[in-house]
Amino acid sequence: MAKNPPSKTKTSHKQSILSISFGTGKEKEYFIENLTMLLTSGMDILSAVETLKGEMKTSAMRRIMDELKEEIDSGSPIWQALDKTKILPAHVISLLRIGEETGRLPENLLAVGEQQQKEKSFRAKLRSAMMYPALVVVISVVVGIGISWFILPRLATVFAALDLKLPFITIALIALGNFLAEYGIYAVPVFIAFFVTVFYYIFVFPQTKFIGQRILFSLPAIRKLVLEVEIARFGYILGNLLEAGIPVTQALNSLRQATTVKFYEKFYAHLQTNVEEGNSFQKSFASYKTSARLIPLPVQQMITSGEQSGRLPKTLLKIGEIYDAKTEITIKNLSVILEPILLVIVWLGVVGIALAVILPIYSLLGGLNNQGSIDTAPPPPRQTEVIESAPPEEQLQVEDEPIEQEIPRQIEILPGAGGGVLLNVRREPSLESEVIRQVGAGQVYQADLFENGWYRILIPGFGKAWVNEEFVGVIDE
Repeated sequence: MAKNPPSKTKTSHKQSILSISFGTGKEKEYFIENLTMLLTSGMDILSAVETLKGEMKTSAMRRIMDELKEEIDSGSPIWQALDKTKILPAHVISLLRIGEETGRLPENLLAVGEQQQKEKSFRAKLRSAMMYPALVVVISVVVGIGISWFILPRLATVFAALDLKLPFITIALIALGNFLAEYGIYAVPVFIAFFVTVFYYIFVFPQTKFIGQRILFSLPAIRKLVLEVEIARFGYILGNLLEAGIPVTQALNSLRQATTVKFYEKFYAHLQTNVEEGNSFQKSFASYKTSARLIPLPVQQMITSGEQSGRLPKTLLKIGEIYDAKTEITIKNLSVILEPILLVIVWLGVVGIALAVILPIYSLLGGLNNQGSIDTAPPPPRQTEVIESAPPEEQLQVEDEPIEQEIPRQIEILPGAGGGVLLNVRREPSLESEVIRQVGAGQVYQADLFENGWYRILIPGFGKAWVNEEFVGVIDE
């Protein structure tokens, strides 16, 4: 049968890879599991592929089935046909190749199915360990953004109207709230896109994900979990490959391609090179500086003993079984450890927001108490100065704080420049003078002096300050 032209095959091959990377993962697992059962039951490969094609829901996977059937029908070995579809990793293809060449394809397919289940279990364990903290962090961020965006701007208006001296934490949160109220519709999507991009390049992108792995390895609890999962994978994959009769160097190469952790990929490449040179596992471990961090010394000793006794495949499978059980315990302990830490982090966030709201209110209550004590005290007698040189009937009484110009007794603060709800008041009637306080728009104060376009107002519980006439309104009495 004539084969497709190279250009068509190449295009179809690219489409297969693209389709696999976008959503056929579950169907791939379904294909492997059911192909194993069908071939074990005695069905021929072409009939099995045709049967499975009818079960595939995506056009991408059905197209791959057509390619697979065409390759097998043209005389290609099963392992080679599957290798061209790129739906199976290298170590699985190695198992199938050895199985087909030795007549043990059904048995090796069973081993492949078991490996797939183990890989699925390993990934599920890692996801479950990280799901809870990730969910708590995401919810905390969403709630924090919601409070800052919708609630804090309203609190800013209230606090401004109360004319309170705000603590730093309140000022910072109000500034964040005002920023989100004005630019949130642009800032929040940009922040999310930035976070997703950074996360992708640190933890997912193949060329840079070693950075994220290094970060995870620096966390003791996470490092322990990753180490146990990787050792379990090391034992199961290498043990199955060696038990199937694959040479140790080829098995190590398949193991290197199967791992997703850069540290272990480099380590497995070192083992492969040393074993190819004729060195034992013991010497290969000893020649790698950080081997004890990647493979604990007791495990190294077990591998060395298995190699010397000729029972290396069984030993590796036993190691995989032991560390598979350890991962279960570590995941449970990790959840117990992370839960109180996350609760403390959330508690700190709640306390911070609560303090930002409560401290100004506490300051207001303190000011009211002070003002009440001032109001209940009898007013001091007004000091007057008598000019004795004038006749008694023409004596003038001069206030100690004379009002130079007839002014309204009450003025209302207007919004500041740009419509701000807070307005600066100064120590002296000049723009060069020091800002000593901020007052809220809409507040009414007593004025006792007008000088050069500035009103001097009396702020209860604080004292006197100057405000420019451009930002006040006169209240007629």
